[in-house]
Amino acid sequence: MDFSAEVRAADREAYLAILFAPEAARPALFALKAYAIELDRVVQRAREPLAAEVRLQWWRDAIRGEGYGSGAAAGVPLVAAVAEAMAVFGWPADTLAAMSEARIHDLYADPFATLDEFDGYAGEAHAAPLQLAAIAIACAARGAEDGALAARSAATAAGHGGVALAAADTVFAEPSRLAMGRTHIPRAVWQSVGTADLDAALGEQRPPDELEAALQAMIAHGCAADAAFRQALAGVDAHARGALLPALGARALLEAAA
Repeated sequence: MDFSAEVRAADREAYLAILFAPEAARPALFALKAYAIELDRVVQRAREPLAAEVRLQWWRDAIRGEGYGSGAAAGVPLVAAVAEAMAVFGWPADTLAAMSEARIHDLYADPFATLDEFDGYAGEAHAAPLQLAAIAIACAARGAEDGALAARSAATAAGHGGVALAAADTVFAEPSRLAMGRTHIPRAVWQSVGTADLDAALGEQRPPDELEAALQAMIAHGCAADAAFRQALAGVDAHARGALLPALGARALLEAAA
């Protein structure tokens, strides 16, 4: 099944970025992006966190071909498309499943403790798709063996780019998250700007008085990650760089937020 129309409707920039990839890689990339979009929908439409968590678990099991109803899951077009991409390009099931696992955090009022924890989340939710895309693009361009080697050169840049993207997402989505009693800003950042009533604010679904200072701290963190990303970009094999196009947009978002 072709997921290009769905990706185009949900994320036009991602759609355009995929068009720069070799034609042989595009079906896998559209399936990967459609999978990420589906995980976003699970979170955004959640009325009961537990029900959404069960749905995320379903996707993890489906990707791994495990769990109750795994045979039926194989008949779901998106599951089949991702499975085909895994077979063609050797995408690890655990990496794809971790994309779903990371999104559980989005459902609960349980802040990251530190920026290191935030960066770990960014690695699974935002950097992993970049690295998987690098594998597909490089293998499509250079063959399996040379492509896998080329894709490894993108790992560091993908990691930093994922953090920059996660920071940009945090800054723009934080007001709506606070209105639901959640936050993506780590507790350590809130404490560094003098917030003493974070738990009370989350319980009352209101922003702490220090919100602007906390957002500025996240912008700074994202800009530092973006600088590291651009520095690492020079060492990425030319056949894998196209996978990192989505991360190039983080700087503009962070600067607009600032």
